[in-house]
Amino acid sequence: MSFTDIIGFVKGGVVIEAEGGFLERFLNICMRRGIYLSDVNRTSEQKLRAKIGIKGFKEIRPIAKKTRTRVRIKKRTGLPFLLHRYRSRRFAIAGILLFFVILYYLSTHIMGIDIMGNERISTAELERELKNFGLYRGAAVSSLDSKLIQNKMMTQFDDLAWIGVSVKGARAYIEVKERLDTKMSVDTDVPCNIVASRDGVIRAMEVRSGQSVVGVNEAVAKGDLLVSGAVDSGVFGIRWEHSSGNIYAETIYKKSREYPLNFTEKEYTGKTKVRHSVVIFGKEIKLFLKKVSPFEYSDKKSETFYYNLISKKLPPLVIKRDAFEEYIPQKRTRDEAEAAAFGKKELFSELEREIRGRAEIQSKQATYRLISPDKVEVTAEFVCREDIARQIVLERLETEE
Repeated sequence: MSFTDIIGFVKGGVVIEAEGGFLERFLNICMRRGIYLSDVNRTSEQKLRAKIGIKGFKEIRPIAKKTRTRVRIKKRTGLPFLLHRYRSRRFAIAGILLFFVILYYLSTHIMGIDIMGNERISTAELERELKNFGLYRGAAVSSLDSKLIQNKMMTQFDDLAWIGVSVKGARAYIEVKERLDTKMSVDTDVPCNIVASRDGVIRAMEVRSGQSVVGVNEAVAKGDLLVSGAVDSGVFGIRWEHSSGNIYAETIYKKSREYPLNFTEKEYTGKTKVRHSVVIFGKEIKLFLKKVSPFEYSDKKSETFYYNLISKKLPPLVIKRDAFEEYIPQKRTRDEAEAAAFGKKELFSELEREIRGRAEIQSKQATYRLISPDKVEVTAEFVCREDIARQIVLERLETEE
C-alpha cells in the first residue's frame, strides 16, 4: 500500500457508476473543475465506473445534472464510512485507536536497555548516568544522539576503555569495555617499567628484575619511575626486561571538613509512611492523592523494583517505593572539643573504608582549628605502608649500534 493509498483510506471515497449519453463531456467538465477521478473504466457505451473522493462526489452533482448523467454509488470505502458503520460500538473503536497509539509509542520509544561487558562498573550505575544523558526506558528514539552519549559516558567513567551505544528498533544496546585493572600484572614476556602509584617515601624495595632508579628513604611522586625495564649492561648495550618487584612506601591519606558549633540535629519519631508509584512507558503514575510529603520534616528513601511478567523482551513492570521517615529538627550547640571529636570519628571512619585492602595503617592523628566564631575545621591524617609499584608497558626505542 502506497502513501497515496493510505491518505485516500483516511479521507474516504466512493466507487460511482455514471450513465448517460454525454459521458466524455461529463469527464471533461470534472477535469476542468479540478475534480479527480481515478480507475475510470468504461463498462458499456453509455456507462463507466470510477473512484472519487467524498468531497469530489459532492461537487459532481451540478455537473451530472448539466450533462444529463445519472450517477449512482456502487461502493463506499475508507475510514469515515468504517467509523460510521461501527458508530454504536464506541468502546471497540476506542480500543482499536488506543491499540494503534500504543503500538506507535512502543515502536518509537526505548522499551529496553541491554548492557553487556561490564564487570567492575555496576549496571545500575551505568543506567543512572545514561538516564542523565537522555537514554532511559520511555525516551524517544528520535531524540537520541548515540555519538554524544558515548562521548559523555567516556568522560564520566575513568574505568571505561570504550563504550558502544546502538539503538535497534525500540531497544538500546550498550557494549562496555573496561580498562585493565591497574593492579593486574603485565605479561612476563612484555618489557615494562615500574612507576609509583601514589606519592610517598620509599621504606623498602624488593626488586626481582629491572634496574632500580631510586633508593630507600627517597621521596617520590605519583607516576615517577622506580624501576626501569631498559637495563644498560655497559658492555652489550641496553637489554629490555620485564621489571617486577614490590616497592613499599610510607604514604599519607588526609581528609578535612568543616563542622559548625551551632547545628540542627534530626530527632526521629519512629513514624513512617510508604507511597507507591507505577512507571509505564517512562511516565510515573502515582498511586496516592496527596502530592506533598506526608510529614512536615522527613527523610525519603526510594527503591525501584522491576518485574518481567511475560517476557524479558517486553517492557518490565516498574514499581517505585518511597518511604518517608518523620523527624523533628532540634537545634543543638557544642563546644570546639565536641565538634572536633565528632569530626574525628566521622573522618576516621571514611578513611578506613577508603584504605581497607589497599594499605596497612601505621598511625592515625586528627587536628582541629577554629576558623570562625562558630565553625571548626577538623583534619584527619593516616600514615600507611603500602606497595606503590605499578607496572606499565615499556615502548622500545631503536638504538644505533
